[in-house]
Amino acid sequence: MPNKEKGFTIIELLVVILVIGVLSGVLLGVINSSGVRGKARDSQRKADLKRVQTALELYFADSRAYPTSAAAPPGPYDWERITGSRIEGALVPNYIDPMPTDPSPAGADTDPCANPTNFRYNYYSDGDSYELTAIMEVPTSHEDSPCPATLTGCGGAGYATETVCYYARNP
Repeated sequence: MPNKEKGFTIIELLVVILVIGVLSGVLLGVINSSGVRGKARDSQRKADLKRVQTALELYFADSRAYPTSAAAPPGPYDWERITGSRIEGALVPNYIDPMPTDPSPAGADTDPCANPTNFRYNYYSDGDSYELTAIMEVPTSHEDSPCPATLTGCGGAGYATETVCYYARNP
């Protein structure tokens, strides 16, 4: 009786591992690529607001006030977009450079009443305190600091951003 060893060759094992690797990579890319990318952009939004907060605190240390926004008290039309607003003029380039913009490829700085879930960064300040908001992509990303319900509404016509709105204010 001939003595034949039973088993797989190294080539057969490598081919199987390669096939499994390719299939799992394709499957992961199809199943959750947008969710992972959305969470990554939401993390970037939080980091951007932290950078703006740091710049605001540095500005406050020099000026003893925060840059003020358009009008008081805060309402749907009193919020300013961070990009292109008075806050950007006050902070860039001495305290932050460049001013962060939303990482979404489809990010839009449009009227919040027209489309309340367009990705954007908002700012409000009366000079003594400030509030920052960011619209998140993944509905659970804002849960550690959700916007108060009072920040929703558009001149009486309600819109609901509290399910995707991240909120930061001075301590």
